Amino acid sequence: MNDEDLRGLEPSPTVPLSVVSIPNCGPALPLAAARNLGVAHTGGHPDDLLIFLDVDCLPTPDLIEAYQSAAQAHPRDLLCGPVSYLPDVELDPITPGYAERLTRLCEPHPARPNPAPGEILLAGDHDLFWSLSFAVRREMWEYIGGFDEDFVGYGGEDTDFAWQAREVGIALAWVGSASAFHQYHPVSSPPVEHLDDILTNGRLFAHKWGQWPMQGWLERFEALSLVQRYASGYQAAPITVASVPGSHVYIRHLSNLDNAAPAIIRLPDPPPTRADTPVGAPWWPPAMLDPEWVRDCEADVFHIHFGFDAHSPAQLHAVIDALEVRGIPLVYTVHDLQNPHHEDDVLHSSQLDVLIPRATEVITLTPKAAEEIRRRWNIDAHVIAHPHVAEFETITELGDSSLRRQEEFRLGIHLKSLRANMVGIPLLQAAAGAVTKIPGGILQVNLHHDVFDEAGSRHDSELVHFLLNSDIDLRVHDYFSDRELFEYLAGLDASILPYRFGTHSGWMEACHDFGTRVIAPDVGCYISQGADASYSWRFENGVWAPDARSLDAAVLSVSSEQEDPVAEIVSRRCRQRNEIAAAHAAIYRSALAKSRF
Repeated sequence: MNDEDLRGLEPSPTVPLSVVSIPNCGPALPLAAARNLGVAHTGGHPDDLLIFLDVDCLPTPDLIEAYQSAAQAHPRDLLCGPVSYLPDVELDPITPGYAERLTRLCEPHPARPNPAPGEILLAGDHDLFWSLSFAVRREMWEYIGGFDEDFVGYGGEDTDFAWQAREVGIALAWVGSASAFHQYHPVSSPPVEHLDDILTNGRLFAHKWGQWPMQGWLERFEALSLVQRYASGYQAAPITVASVPGSHVYIRHLSNLDNAAPAIIRLPDPPPTRADTPVGAPWWPPAMLDPEWVRDCEADVFHIHFGFDAHSPAQLHAVIDALEVRGIPLVYTVHDLQNPHHEDDVLHSSQLDVLIPRATEVITLTPKAAEEIRRRWNIDAHVIAHPHVAEFETITELGDSSLRRQEEFRLGIHLKSLRANMVGIPLLQAAAGAVTKIPGGILQVNLHHDVFDEAGSRHDSELVHFLLNSDIDLRVHDYFSDRELFEYLAGLDASILPYRFGTHSGWMEACHDFGTRVIAPDVGCYISQGADASYSWRFENGVWAPDARSLDAAVLSVSSEQEDPVAEIVSRRCRQRNEIAAAHAAIYRSALAKSRF
């Protein structure tokens, strides 16, 4: 399930291994469907014995033989083997005698039977069935009907399977010699990251059997105020989040598309403390980043994204101190490991040294960023992808409006107001050369008036002279409105990110909303984020310039790619948004649980 590394696994000469994959199945793994699919690929005789073992379990050498012997003695029973839990220790390689070594380390599950080797306990309680390790003859499997594939994700499917077995008269037996070891991995108790799955599957189980399963977990969730109990059952309790900032498009698109009963309520941005807010950022500076605001806020969770550029480390410490007094957990999403607006990154690094270690939960957007966070702060960050930027109606409208011309390949570079991480003339020279090698190639360069105009606050006369004397399609304008930006991107075949440093890119995500290919530098985490092609930088004679060969190859690569259908883009982005929303809800609940224990 979602495990690309195993798809090409080859069988060994001694093990007739077959790998069956369910790719792209979303974050809620289809455990029931996967087990059914495995059985469907075995074929065979009604007397065959089917043995199921979870991926994190190690069998003892006697497990298969013990299940076979028990199945001969009790051919109509559902057989379970005891599973003992290993501690967080480094395990030696599996060599002869490993089972004896692991037996000395492990602890049996306190709530499950643990018969001695050679012992079989009959007439077991079906409520105690678990799917970590069990066996059943194919005839009985078909009599039970397999797992109910309406159950998706964590919890409920195995209890439903056992109850269905009991319903058709199949007894449960515990086989002492069919033991296995559960390898250590971090778990949360209660499993707040699976709360949505537990509620969904619990509701399905209750509809089917007349009562809710997993009562122990549900009662603990209720004690933590994560769920609410009604006459009709359990529902997720709403969580109020103060997002900094709340009105930014990134934060707006963290919500689930089904807004009938939102479990996450985001507070609106308070009025900023100054009237001259920047274009496109009416929330700046964020009034929430004030200890006084925190002391009176009604938030359950405080989530910082960006907007703290002007805050000193001491000011950030004061905000977090106020949160801790209120018992409000901090979630921090690391968008930037390096501030793209500042050549000198000392302040931003010192801000990260406050936010990352003191956050209850840390999120970032790419695996590469998570690796850097682990290296620098020894903290494991959750990786959640960047959501779509444009609204789905806009993606569909502009995607169907054929703004791209079939006879041309339009390559765009938007220099905006030349922020600190952008390179102008050297990149333009290399891009102009690359695009001439593509049939119908056109280089379009966009620039703001504050750089182009002589009276502009960021006027660059050398760049303007180059632009006016080059064979490019030059467009000069002020800050794009959202509509103008999206029309511009939808008219490009590809966009080059002119960044010498940085981390992640919302621009890349907006491009991908409209099927526009992105050529990104091999710095930061742009490749990890999903750039379609990349180029590299070189530093010679005191000047940064792109490597022309790598840029040529990148432009050639994206020029030959087929455009994704609009409906496919929208479907993919919708599915991704719901996954992103679910991941955030799980992290908020985890943060709340940690703050309330």
